[in-house]
Amino acid sequence: MDFHKVNNRTFVCFSQQELGAIYKAGKINDLKKEMAARKVSLGDIANDRSKMKEIADAVGDRGAADRDEHEIFASRFIFTYFYGKDSEVCFEMRDEFNPTRDKIASLEDLIGFRKVATDSDFMIRAKDGFRNFQMKRYRGELDTQSLFEFIVNKVAHYANNLGDTNLLVQIQGPDYARMDVNFHELHDKIKSEGFRFLGQILISYNDNNKSQVIIQVHPELTETKIPFLLPSERESL
Repeated sequence: MDFHKVNNRTFVCFSQQELGAIYKAGKINDLKKEMAARKVSLGDIANDRSKMKEIADAVGDRGAADRDEHEIFASRFIFTYFYGKDSEVCFEMRDEFNPTRDKIASLEDLIGFRKVATDSDFMIRAKDGFRNFQMKRYRGELDTQSLFEFIVNKVAHYANNLGDTNLLVQIQGPDYARMDVNFHELHDKIKSEGFRFLGQILISYNDNNKSQVIIQVHPELTETKIPFLLPSERESL
């Protein structure tokens, strides 16, 4: 964990291992509750890796429903994998945060010290520098026009100029729902809006548990995908 000043703002940056450990430690009580609900003992999961994975994944999915936890979970267990194993996750700290006095030793500490009224939900620090992300969850209709209207509405919230911040739209629909989005058409519709900010507009979705996909629809149209794996499976790589 280290600290960086970016445009006179303080960010704390974690390696993937550090942030993963903080997140997992913060979920210990939830794990214990899940084990109790399933009437499973430590001995049971010690001798059954599949049961251990099932419980861990159930707790991770449920905790990720909270906004703060979801952003921390998604930045660490989904998006860092697109930027390399050595990429780090960074969060902007509140103005009163003092790195020489205040300590971040837990998930609760991170949520408490993290600045929320900011254009940065998280940053990813890769070999080629920092990337700033504003993440929005999308639960609307899975068609081109609905997604286009959602994006235009979110960009308008920032006076049609996000600067160098990347707008990351995470699609959250029912498992195996049919997605009727034409990304070429979506790109053309967004291009017609004439946005001139430097950041990208990115669409992220889980392709039927086969791959995790990021489509860039502004300023260019590109696609990047990685194999879909549960967090517990990725951590074993």
